[in-house]
Amino acid sequence: MKLNERIDRHVVGTTLNPVLVKGFFQTPPHYYQWGLSHQIDQRSLDQLNATDLFEFYLRFYLTSRHKTLQAVLREVRVFAQKDANAAHHLIVYSLEDTRQHLLSLEWYELLPRLELAKEHALALAPDVADQLRPRIIGCLEASY
Repeated sequence: MKLNERIDRHVVGTTLNPVLVKGFFQTPPHYYQWGLSHQIDQRSLDQLNATDLFEFYLRFYLTSRHKTLQAVLREVRVFAQKDANAAHHLIVYSLEDTRQHLLSLEWYELLPRLELAKEHALALAPDVADQLRPRIIGCLEASY
């Protein structure tokens, strides 16, 4: 299905702005690019790249390009195996950022899918006791 057809299917009979919805569909990964532009260390760049992959597949799931969470959860598992603490915190950050984006678009019907994705993702990347939130998140919050 072509992008414009997919958007038309989502916005028909709603107050959704097709231009903003198209922007959500086409938003490229941005965390890694942000890290490059801010010249952060390689470990943090790897974490941001993993966050981009997670968010990429999350958007596919939210917009029904993928019917299941399989790809999203695969990326969570890989990220959590490499760095469980960063995975938890960056996935939480990405989920909240996505939630705010959906709310700004008034795309409320996708929120239940987001909550389901959150529940499953955080089961695979739970909060690690006695671990601090990565500093990179504070930098992201200040920039966005």
